[in-house]
Amino acid sequence: METSTAAPPAIGSIESIDYHRVFENVPVALMVTRRRVISACNLQFTDMFRATSEALIGQTVRILYPNEEAFRRFGARVIPALKKFGRITEPRAMQRLDGQLFWVNVTGVSEHRDDPYREALWFFSEMGVAASLSGGASSANKLIAAAKNSMTKRERDVAALLIQNQTAKEIGIALGISPRTVEVFRGKLLKKFDASSTHELVKTLLA
Repeated sequence: METSTAAPPAIGSIESIDYHRVFENVPVALMVTRRRVISACNLQFTDMFRATSEALIGQTVRILYPNEEAFRRFGARVIPALKKFGRITEPRAMQRLDGQLFWVNVTGVSEHRDDPYREALWFFSEMGVAASLSGGASSANKLIAAAKNSMTKRERDVAALLIQNQTAKEIGIALGISPRTVEVFRGKLLKKFDASSTHELVKTLLA
């Protein structure tokens, strides 16, 4: 009887890795997009956005943004950095599928420098852990990113609702605080982002 001399595969060899399982269970929120359409996402991501993969896959990423302007502005702004560096990290306001607004730090990576939205991988972490804006960002954008990362939780709550063009009264009802308190936080945000009006503040928050 002939005996094979081939060595058995090493424990933990590349052939034994179930990459689909790794993707599904890695403790980081991950999303893969093609042409800004969600083609895959993991369990951490669906938990973060309070959704199921069935509700997300096949949808455009517009479903994750508070409004059309945010979707359009963020989408257009990352293209130059992805083309030049293949990645970008920045803070932005997003929306869970139950309608709740929240702030995240997002890192996007694309191997297709000539056409970044052909396919891209996105990493998400909820705001609170500082992240620097990278990928060739201007000094102004770095200052805006630093201001976003320095917002308190209540400032983030108010800022997210201002992006939706809600009034002080509406924001107060949503957050369980008085309109006067909302105005106090709005004033802090105006100062923090060096904005002269709510309109300018919202433009900066979406910048």
